This record gives sequence, C-alpha cells and structure tokens, in this order.
Amino acid sequence: MSTLVFYGTSDAQGVPRMLCSCSVCAQTESKNKRKRPSVYLQMQGQEILIDISPDFQEQFITYNNKRIPPLVLITHAHHDHVDGLGDFADLCFWNGQGTARIVSPPDVMDALEQRFSYQFHRKGFSFISADTWNAGNANIYFHKVNHGFNGYSYAILFKGENNKKWAYMPDSFQVSEEQWRPFYDLDLLILGTSYWEEKQDKARRSVYDVLEALELKEKLKAKQMILTHLSHQIDIPHYELLLPEGVSFAYDGLKIDLPV
Repeated sequence: MSTLVFYGTSDAQGVPRMLCSCSVCAQTESKNKRKRPSVYLQMQGQEILIDISPDFQEQFITYNNKRIPPLVLITHAHHDHVDGLGDFADLCFWNGQGTARIVSPPDVMDALEQRFSYQFHRKGFSFISADTWNAGNANIYFHKVNHGFNGYSYAILFKGENNKKWAYMPDSFQVSEEQWRPFYDLDLLILGTSYWEEKQDKARRSVYDVLEALELKEKLKAKQMILTHLSHQIDIPHYELLLPEGVSFAYDGLKIDLPV
C-alpha cells in the first residue's frame, strides 16, 4: 500500500494569517488551520518528503517524529517550500543520518546553493541535481510548469505499474499546452488553488483558483483531484459542499492511498 500524508496545505502566508481577523482565520475549525505546503509519501517501501516548508519542525514532530525521510524532492526554491531546510539539515546532522538525499532539477539546486551555501558541505545529507528518479517500481519525473507572476516551478509526476500515474503540482498558473502534455489521464492530480475565485488581474497571479481547477480536471481527464495550497479565503466546511464528485480539499494531516 502506498500512502500520502499532507504535512501542510496552505499558501505562502499560512492559515491563520498574521494580523488577520477574517472569518476563517478567527475560527477554530481544524480543517482551516493550515501550515505551509509539504507532503510525505510511503510508496513501495520508499519514504519521500516533497518540499521542506518553514513549518517543517512542527510538521515532523506532529506527523512522524520516528524516522528521517531519506529522500526529499523539491518543487521550487520559494520560501514557503524550502525554508525548513535548515531544520532538516540539523535533524540529519545531530541524529547521525548519513544517507538523506535532497533531489531537484539543476536550476532549482543552483538557487538552493545560493540561498543555503553553508548547508552544502555539512554532514548528514547530500544534494543531487536530477530531472528523474526511481522509488521502488515507480518512476519520478520533474516537469517545469509556469507559475504565473512568480516565474516557474516543477510539477512532480509519478508513474508506477499497470500504467498508474499521479502528480503533485502545488504552484502553477497559465501552464502551456506543451507543459500539460504529460498530465493527461492521471489517476490523481494534487493541484494548488489558493482561492475559490481569484479576482486579481491575471498578470499578477501565480496559482489557479478552484473554479479554474474544475475546468482543468475535465480538460485533463483526471480521475481524482485534490486541491491544496489553500489561502485563508477557503473555508473548507463551506466550499467542500460545492465540489463535484471526484474533487476534494486537502487539509493538514489528511492521509490518502496513492494509485501508484
């Protein structure tokens, strides 16, 4: 059995946001308490962390606190996806972990080295530039996608036996037809959607909204879609009633079975 746990499901600001008293930030509903985005996989005997959020320490203590993930995949080098790297490095160093690997395409690795140069020579883990990887019988592919106003990121595609495939795409907007090509007919697409309907001019946006995601599900013929990277505008108990079959919101701590 392959499973995924959502360590964090918020946008870059977290929920509740600082200095915000909106109806979502002020409530106690557990599904609306969100840390920055990261997921943890147990897949065909492999343990994998995708992204290391600024909230990594709390996430690790809450959902794991047993074994250091030996493989970390990084989607892009933005603050909300990598600023827990220092905590992860300390975890590896002080607990004698010598085999942990942080894997991402070369351009992302260059950005990480610029920001965290002091970490690149520490003991306990290694940085590896790669566009593909293997985990058991599953093949892993990094695919560059547009991230709107924020440049680009990488979506991670997993292909397993029996033609099963799923993808994690937390940050994307205005993805081109060429970039969408590998993501048709997925068994599962985990997609970032910060708002139900975002009103800001498209030139300033960086992530799809929920209404756009529903159209993409039909376009891509995804069997199942889970929405993550949710801002404080998404009140899950309210909006989940409006979602069609096959689409759901992620929340911190949610555990799902993976198709691969």
